[in-house]
Amino acid sequence: MAKFLLLALLLSQCNGANQHHQNTQEPMENQEQAKDAQGQQAPIQQGISGQVLWVSGNQMPSPDAPPSKGRGVQRTLYIYELTNASQANTTEGVFHTNIQTNLVTQVVTDANGNFAVSLKPGRYSLFSKEEKGLFASIYDGEMNINPVEVQQGQVTQVEFLINYQASY
Repeated sequence: MAKFLLLALLLSQCNGANQHHQNTQEPMENQEQAKDAQGQQAPIQQGISGQVLWVSGNQMPSPDAPPSKGRGVQRTLYIYELTNASQANTTEGVFHTNIQTNLVTQVVTDANGNFAVSLKPGRYSLFSKEEKGLFASIYDGEMNINPVEVQQGQVTQVEFLINYQASY
């Protein structure tokens, strides 16, 4: 009987240690994944960082199916000096050509849509390269196209939705 109790005690200790090991291993994997993701994007001290998401299909709210957040996609983002709607030709309300402000830089996102770009403090307009032109669907109250502000020593977080094939 004593041997049986000893065996049961040893087995319970082994099982508990195994469970503890599994619990500590999962955060390690998540930490490694986070490090890998950070390694793909060079850290920046000032500028814009975020993700480009593709959204399509029916996005109407429903108790049976919440709207999709979208999926990260690889795109080239064009960053212009702040651009007003009067400084570009616009078709379908969201595709822009003949932009009359200066192109500051461009950045290619990773496969998941993540990007980071260093910029001087200022106001910028973000566009994504699409077949029909440069896409941006957000305007501020002064009709500036997809405005983003970078402040001294800060990184502005952006979620850029490409949603011209979505219905709301």
